[in-house]
Amino acid sequence: MSEQIQAKDFVVTARKWRPQSFSDVVGQQHISNTLKNAIKNNRVHHAYLFCGPRGVGKTTTARILSRAVNCLNPVDNEPCNECENCINILNGQSMDVIEIDGASNNSVDDIRKLRENAKYAPSGSKYKMYIIDEVHMLSTSAFNALLKTLEEPPPHLIFVFATTEAHKVPATIISRCQKFDFRRMEIDSIVNRLKFIADSEGISVDDESLITVAKKGDGSMRDSQSIFDQVVAFCGKDIRYKDMADALNLIDEDFYFRISNSMLKHDLADMFDIANGVVNRGYDLKEALHGLIDFFRNILTIKVTGETKLIETSEAYLQQYRETADSYTKEDLIRYINFVTQAELNLRFAPQPKIKFEMTLVQLASMDSVTQISTLIAELQDLRAKMASGNIPNIAEDEKKKSDIASETHEAQYSAPLVKKEVAAKQSVSSTQSINDNSKSTLESNWDAFLETKCLSELAIAKQCKAKFFDGEVLLFATQTFQRSILGSKKEELSKVASEYFGKQVKILPGEEEKLEKKTIADLVSALPTKAELKEEITSFLSESKEPSNDRDEFAAALKRQEESAQFEDSPKKHENVTVITSKEDLANLHPVERTIIEEFGAREVR
Repeated sequence: MSEQIQAKDFVVTARKWRPQSFSDVVGQQHISNTLKNAIKNNRVHHAYLFCGPRGVGKTTTARILSRAVNCLNPVDNEPCNECENCINILNGQSMDVIEIDGASNNSVDDIRKLRENAKYAPSGSKYKMYIIDEVHMLSTSAFNALLKTLEEPPPHLIFVFATTEAHKVPATIISRCQKFDFRRMEIDSIVNRLKFIADSEGISVDDESLITVAKKGDGSMRDSQSIFDQVVAFCGKDIRYKDMADALNLIDEDFYFRISNSMLKHDLADMFDIANGVVNRGYDLKEALHGLIDFFRNILTIKVTGETKLIETSEAYLQQYRETADSYTKEDLIRYINFVTQAELNLRFAPQPKIKFEMTLVQLASMDSVTQISTLIAELQDLRAKMASGNIPNIAEDEKKKSDIASETHEAQYSAPLVKKEVAAKQSVSSTQSINDNSKSTLESNWDAFLETKCLSELAIAKQCKAKFFDGEVLLFATQTFQRSILGSKKEELSKVASEYFGKQVKILPGEEEKLEKKTIADLVSALPTKAELKEEITSFLSESKEPSNDRDEFAAALKRQEESAQFEDSPKKHENVTVITSKEDLANLHPVERTIIEEFGAREVR
């Protein structure tokens, strides 16, 4: 029976510990002081609009105001909570303080009833007050019906509107009210209030648990107190962080420090193991990424400010944050935050969230640290200044000498022909000072040696081209289009290098392709042997042929038959469809192709 009485008497923390005076309201001192001064100076407005997120004290402040203006024995402009009016308002029995839910009383008829009742004077209080919660849920017609009463209310009437979405309230309503913006609760304010409640209730709780509950409340005192009730129900009178984390299925900060260590070690295998553990324990993947963003943000605050005052965690974890911050740069942390933020957004629409989460962690472990360009430029400038002053050896020259020595040693052992070629090239280079001539013969005799002097892409292409030499000029004939293009664009550089080598000005120009001499068909026909010459050659061939006699006799007989048929006679055989050209008129009547043939060969007949 006693257990049933205790269960019946239980009141949730948010109701049991609701502030009863302005001084008890947490985190809204600017509003509490303003209202107390208004009461003190008798400047209470007829309409107030309380705006802000959930669970920050809007309705609580409205109730305190209703008692403060109607209290019979106020103390420092605070309600005494002991007089008849205060007790009736606290118990919800006052006829002069009416609370209305805007979501369920949002019609014009509801506002019409309110207007009719507002005309009557308060029954036993100084003011009649209407508290309309979630006022933004009223319809447009209801707002319009309220305008006249709100603009010119009776002297005994006060309106208090509370809303979490002030942008939905019409401007005509806002302009008739005093607007107060309630702030989100700070972590420290929530922790102090929860610690006060825990001490008053005889509950032992560590600081880490209180901070975690306050962070889970997301700036809302009511949410934090509800979570606190849940933790007390699981852990009892002795609350420790480990038990609380199990009760709320929370991801502790050790999880994020493990991710950080795997990133620094580029341990991809451990990242897969971490992702698998998150899924198996039933953690919310979005919450895990959100916590990772907070983790990098905390490290970034240390890198930027050098302090830990902006980090909301226990002292034990603050020391870990200080040590971890030394392993990161600001640029890396900003890059990580942006990357994880984008991954969190993409996770909402990912068809396979687990794989997306795994790939996010693996990519974090695969990222290398970045270096700012300004830092690299500063280092190069500092190195250049030291080299110019002679404080440090010329590293580039030393490396070049070592490379030359190693190359010569390698070639001497394994490539004797290449050694000879290199020596010849070096000798030609050393002898360039003695060349002081750009004549055709000098250019031609020293051209191959010149091409071996320097490792230039232009000279490599020049080796593949046919060269024609003139006094002071060299024409290079390329076979490929890209070679001609390079030679055309680099001819000035080539000419400069050649002039330095030969000691006098030498122009290197790309030459055009050699074109075949154009010959007409008449020229080709005239080059053919005549009939008499052809007959003479065949006869000579027959007389000198060493083929069997029967074959030779058969071929001679065939030739004789051809002679008899006038095959080799000068006068051609007449054919049908022959046009004989005797005048210019006959030429004009011909087809253009026929005229071209006659003009080309000088023919007199066209078949």
